[in-house]
Amino acid sequence: MATSFDSSDVKADVFINFRGAELRTTFISHLYTRLRRNGINAFIDSDEHAGQKLQNLFQRIEDSKIALAVLSSRYTESHWCLQELVKMMECSMNNLLVIPIFYKLEISTVAELKGDFGLHMWNLWRLPSRGRDRDNRIFKWSEALKDVLTRKALVLPATGEEDDFLTTIVQHVRNALTQLKVGGGGGGNPRPQRCLNRAPIANNNESEDQRLKQLEVKLDVECNDKETRIVGIVGMPGIGKTYLAKKLFDKLEKKISHCVLIEFDREKTQQQGSEWLQKKLVEGLLDDIQNCTDTNAPEALKDSLMDKKVAIVLDNVSDKKQIELVGICDWINKGSRIVITTSDKSLIEGLIYDLFEVPGLNERDGLKIFRDQVCCTQEENFMELSRKFVNYAGGNPLALEEFGKELSGKDEVHWETRLGTLAQCSNPKIREKLGICYDELNEQQKNAFLDIAYFFRSQDESYVRSLLDSYDLESAELGQEFRDLSHKFLIGVCDGRVEMHNLLFTMAKEIVEATAEKSRLLLSSCAEITNALGLKKDGKDKVRGIIIDMSNMEEMPLKKNALVGMSCLRYVKVYNSLCPTHSETECKLNLPDGLEFPKDNTVRCLHWVKFPGKELPSDFEPACLIDLSLPYSNITTVWSCSKGAPNLKWVDLSYSSNLNSLSGLLNAPNLLRLNLEGCTSLKELPDEMKDLTNLVILNLRGCTSLLSLPKITMDSLKTLILSGCSNFQTFEVISEHLETLYLNGTSINGLPSAISNLHSLILLNLKDCKNLATLPDSLGELKSLQELKLSRCLELTSFPDVKAKMESLRVLLLDGTSIAEMPSSIFDLYLLRRLCLSRNDNIRTLKFDMSQMFHLKWLELKYCKNLTSLPLLPPNLHCLNAHGCTSLRTVASPLALPMPNEQIHSTFIFTNCHEMEQDSKNAIISYIQKKSELISADRYNQDFVFKSLIGACFPGCELPAWFDHQALGSVLTLELPQDCNAGRNVGIAVCTVISFKEYREQKNSLQVTCSCEFTNLSMSPESFVVGGWSKPEDEPHTFEADHIFIGYTSFYNIKKNQQFPSATEVSLRFQVTNGTSEVSTCKVIKCGFSLVYEPDETESISWEANPGIEDHRSTYTEDNGCPSVTPTTANSYMGYTFINYFRKQQ
Repeated sequence: MATSFDSSDVKADVFINFRGAELRTTFISHLYTRLRRNGINAFIDSDEHAGQKLQNLFQRIEDSKIALAVLSSRYTESHWCLQELVKMMECSMNNLLVIPIFYKLEISTVAELKGDFGLHMWNLWRLPSRGRDRDNRIFKWSEALKDVLTRKALVLPATGEEDDFLTTIVQHVRNALTQLKVGGGGGGNPRPQRCLNRAPIANNNESEDQRLKQLEVKLDVECNDKETRIVGIVGMPGIGKTYLAKKLFDKLEKKISHCVLIEFDREKTQQQGSEWLQKKLVEGLLDDIQNCTDTNAPEALKDSLMDKKVAIVLDNVSDKKQIELVGICDWINKGSRIVITTSDKSLIEGLIYDLFEVPGLNERDGLKIFRDQVCCTQEENFMELSRKFVNYAGGNPLALEEFGKELSGKDEVHWETRLGTLAQCSNPKIREKLGICYDELNEQQKNAFLDIAYFFRSQDESYVRSLLDSYDLESAELGQEFRDLSHKFLIGVCDGRVEMHNLLFTMAKEIVEATAEKSRLLLSSCAEITNALGLKKDGKDKVRGIIIDMSNMEEMPLKKNALVGMSCLRYVKVYNSLCPTHSETECKLNLPDGLEFPKDNTVRCLHWVKFPGKELPSDFEPACLIDLSLPYSNITTVWSCSKGAPNLKWVDLSYSSNLNSLSGLLNAPNLLRLNLEGCTSLKELPDEMKDLTNLVILNLRGCTSLLSLPKITMDSLKTLILSGCSNFQTFEVISEHLETLYLNGTSINGLPSAISNLHSLILLNLKDCKNLATLPDSLGELKSLQELKLSRCLELTSFPDVKAKMESLRVLLLDGTSIAEMPSSIFDLYLLRRLCLSRNDNIRTLKFDMSQMFHLKWLELKYCKNLTSLPLLPPNLHCLNAHGCTSLRTVASPLALPMPNEQIHSTFIFTNCHEMEQDSKNAIISYIQKKSELISADRYNQDFVFKSLIGACFPGCELPAWFDHQALGSVLTLELPQDCNAGRNVGIAVCTVISFKEYREQKNSLQVTCSCEFTNLSMSPESFVVGGWSKPEDEPHTFEADHIFIGYTSFYNIKKNQQFPSATEVSLRFQVTNGTSEVSTCKVIKCGFSLVYEPDETESISWEANPGIEDHRSTYTEDNGCPSVTPTTANSYMGYTFINYFRKQQ
């Protein structure tokens, strides 16, 4: 990998927008690595420093030259993905180049919002937590997606080869960067000059303010309709609400005769009530002001304005009383426009027509405001420092202005020093503005705000809500502090996580540090712990939270009464920041005399890694406890006696190896998740667990002493994990609502008949159940089951002959079992996508007809050492892996009957199949040759330069005669025929013989690649993967002889190059790589090349001309991304031609 990239210091070339939960560890990881390897600075969200506000990613987008929008099926699950896309499209109107990438997603799916893609977006819009402005967001998302569809995109089909696709992306990005004009700057350490005449901030981005344009649409400033529109402009202090409102007012004055702008003063809220507003409205809206007393003002206003359109702007509203009159709409004539700005959107709920939440400025506009104030030169050092200040300001115009004024005329050293203190010291004017909002909070809201700043920034929203909101223990009435802070824009929620603006975060820390009695303690040394926990009694009652980081401290004892007197203590966390897994860390905080908690304690969250006690203190009353986490602890039980914990939701006692009793947790009726992973001394679960009526997830992974489950019912349970419970022998169904069940690595010998009652079960994992000998026939009644994993169940000799169709089953793993023959009911698994039968020495032949399994994409037969023959393969197979089938002699001829008009990437791996007969090898070669001829270039592969569509490998040392251009070694150069650019030429087929004589067993990926370079074409050489495997294997591979690799790729985009007719020569170079570098121990012995032409139409015949083929037809239609046609509905010409080829081979 290239040198490490620090997103805070280096300007990125490429920003990658993607759905992390779906692609982060696979496709995006490979793309990121490939870009970096090619010298391209790419940025993904994980490059951002921990703790940084997610809104910073917007500025990363603005800072980039190119943005890659990787759209996938789960893309619209994420609010943040779509927000980034909106930002990218906004920036594209300036200098940002946006390249859409459709990852295994049809363009039509995005255009029509079909399938899961559209459903996820609909569900996201429906979320109540998104607030009243969700219509505005869905509009912006929709417009951004429409914009994507207008751009040239790169598309990877569901059956596409990722490795070649990555190469294509890198080439596109490299070419685009070459064409972009990138400005430069000098270095040095100059002093910026003061600016004597600064333009007003309001004019800085007036011409391009997208925010204003969006507001104009909402308000309809052109007054084209007769509808009264009341629009609320909301956002944090300093974000630009007043600026936008005044700009709207200027425009409305040109359209409406009676206009008034009223500015409220937060310090005069009591004086500026409804009567004051009435007077201001009369004075501002009526040309002929009559004598209006307090008693007749409303009537005068009503009578005079009933027939007039009005425009009213109410700025800086901070109390509902200030806008009560607006709610009485009988005096407002239709077609009027009213704008209300406020930092608390709860004030205008139910009153407004539409809501506009003011976003922060993008980096370009932010830099303009900042640099206009500081008036510094464009030297590179100052530009980079400017970006850091702008980044910290988070698009807040007030902060940008004040930072600019503060730094104007200062040298670089001062800038760097101030940058280092930003997080600890606010600008006075910014602090004053933000402080007004904080001062208006009640005591509970203030505490919640400071708690989030210190303890819960960037954590899960629902978790934080549960811990923060106050409640009355007697009435169970829940408070609304979280909602209130969100409405006042003191916190925000991005993609399900709680965020706080940098400016507010700094203010919060200053507030806590300014108080003499510290309420929130962050401790990391023995001295700090001794001093802080040795507070006098008067100071202890103010402490709300303690976080102790043991990573850099020496071992020390904690006094028994250290927490006594902390009556407000809510959050306790003891951990080691340098050892996230905690498995090897030591508890450096000892409790020689135990630990005493405050009387009537209010602790809600207790996290203590490697808690040294054998149980929690007996005086600890968990009435307020919500989250208990004691991983790797020394406890034997939580409490020796059961304690009422009515609010407890999450318990993590994982890897507490001495835990042997759960008696102390049985009075927690609202417990949602219980993690007991690695509790190796736990032998049984108590019957009283049935009282945990809300438990959803129970994790017992690695509880090696557990023998069975109690005969109880827990209807709420949806996930049960018993993986690695090696002594667990008998499974009982304790919940009929289970969705995921992990029994892998247990000692069960069968499943109970009641398993058929699990109608909601989606995943059943039975891997490595060494004693499992049989499966019940009732397995077929699991109508929702999608994945059934039976890998390495050595005693399993048969698969049940299920009578009911398992319509949902997609994945069936039977590798490492002793199943000799699949039942005829395998045909009922007609939606099966993946079937794995590897490492089974009992299988000699596959006796079931797979030609009807239209949806099967992956068939794995690795190391089936006694397998001797293969029948006709599924028609839409993506990959057959028969590596190590050392007895395999024959395959069907033809190998498969693929759909005539389906472009299915097909890979056939027969490495180390040394007994394969020559006729079978010829069948494989013939299949590839004929199928490649049927892939018409004008129908497929029009978005790529090169992509391997078909490939195969098998033992051998002679190139097939099909390849009419051959050479010794790894390079082949030949003259192109004069008709190479003719319409019937659709692609190229290549072949190579690889010697693995010096190759040693490796787990790395192994790929045979071919690079193609044409003379007289001003384009870089293109390459594609001929064969191999792109992902590291779980086990080392070895090759026992020379092997032949064959591949076909489309020629379409090469021919589109205007210079192609002048190409007279092509040079091909073959090599073996591990994905990153060449494998020197593998030698290319021979290589071959052949042009592939589309067949002549005169060769076509009808389906009915060959009854033997007709028997393989099906009327089944497909949905959900698989073939939408069958042989009976396929294009007749392509079907006739296809059958004609196979007929010739028989």
